[in-house]
Amino acid sequence: MAATLSHAQSPAFRLDLKAEKLSVPAGPWQVTRVLDLRADRSRLGTVHKGMNNEVVSANFNQPLAPELLQFLKAQLPASPGARPVTMRIFTLVLNEELRASAEHSEAELVADFLEPQPDSTYRVLLTVGETTQRGGLDVTKHHAANIALLLQQAMLKLEALPATAAATETMSGADALAGRGGAMAQRFPIQKAAELKRGLYRSFQEFRDNNPSEPEYPFAVQHIARTGKRWAGTDEVQVNYLNTDDAHPTRPMNTSKLWGLCDGNELLIIYRNRFYKLLAAADGRSYTFLGPPVFDEKAAANMAGAAAVGGLLGAAIAGAANSAGAPDVYELHLASGRVVPVEQAGQTDADGFVIGPDTAKVYVYRRNDPAKDQTVAISGANQPAQPLRTWQWTLITWTDRRKELKVCAQFGNAPATCREFVPDFSQPTYLECVVPAGGGAPELKPVLAKEGQFEMKRIQRLAKANK
Repeated sequence: MAATLSHAQSPAFRLDLKAEKLSVPAGPWQVTRVLDLRADRSRLGTVHKGMNNEVVSANFNQPLAPELLQFLKAQLPASPGARPVTMRIFTLVLNEELRASAEHSEAELVADFLEPQPDSTYRVLLTVGETTQRGGLDVTKHHAANIALLLQQAMLKLEALPATAAATETMSGADALAGRGGAMAQRFPIQKAAELKRGLYRSFQEFRDNNPSEPEYPFAVQHIARTGKRWAGTDEVQVNYLNTDDAHPTRPMNTSKLWGLCDGNELLIIYRNRFYKLLAAADGRSYTFLGPPVFDEKAAANMAGAAAVGGLLGAAIAGAANSAGAPDVYELHLASGRVVPVEQAGQTDADGFVIGPDTAKVYVYRRNDPAKDQTVAISGANQPAQPLRTWQWTLITWTDRRKELKVCAQFGNAPATCREFVPDFSQPTYLECVVPAGGGAPELKPVLAKEGQFEMKRIQRLAKANK
């Protein structure tokens, strides 16, 4: 067998919630089941590791559903008479954003809570969308606390509901398990409004509710065509309060205490102290806008290294951060209010949305073991079993980010050993197959990417030497 192996990558970042706490008063509800219905279950997000800020995948030490259920049960013991609730997770993601002088960690949660009924239907009690962000110089350590904070915010809202709370929707058991209805079907007033109300949005909530505050003074929105090559075809949006008397001449609108505004025709968001026009995305669940270029950390690092010799470190970083290319596409998630920069060109589809790798690769290999003259049958992804001898490897590919891949190893007539997991789509996964002394069921041991790649290269060298 032959394979093209990429350069060694750092192992994924792993975390758990064991050290975190929740401060939620006892209420009438108890989460007894968690369903992981994320569109991408292969990872929670990405973090930066090491001096080179290498981007690696982040995930819990165990699957998401048991991790969250264990945490909620440990932190919020059931009170007498508490009614069971199923929590459906549609989004739970973490991320790190690098800027010229700091890092920011962020997390987002979109979920709903369903109450099972005696007739096997489910009542939708509550939908939640939460986001948080914090800055610093080393933000990777904040991710577990960020996730715990989102869960606390969601649970505070659930436990505040009285036991007599009316359902917002009733659905079948099949729809509940499949992720239909509830948070996935939610639409907000800004999406359903026959007309947009003119005014100032002092919060994301006012925007989502199509309920802006009255402006203190008349204002007007002006679009000015940009002249720079990189922003050609786009407009600079300027908003001015209009002249009302000698004491209040025409002047730029202060953005410091505003989220955005509407002039009755178009919606504007304030992002990093500038106005940008919001456009409804094709999926109906978000808005997009063209905003400032995302900070180019690689360019900043290269320029900083080159300029440090001349004592121009700060200028180099600022230049790399602020003089990058064309504007980038951003998404505004309506469920939570999170603003997300979409990845650079070349990794996006025709609508500007990110395209992730569509195939995950799982390598299973054997080194020397007591059964070196016998084969192990390796199966996965509903493909026929492949024989695996010592100092050989086999590749299993997987394309579904929402379902677990089942990889099995069988030796002789012994029971098969299987592992079920959603593999990482950003880098290969490596499993070492080991047959114990005396035979019996083989073991499939996950190994770090660096170790797996080393062993794969060694197997290739041995195969080449024995030809």
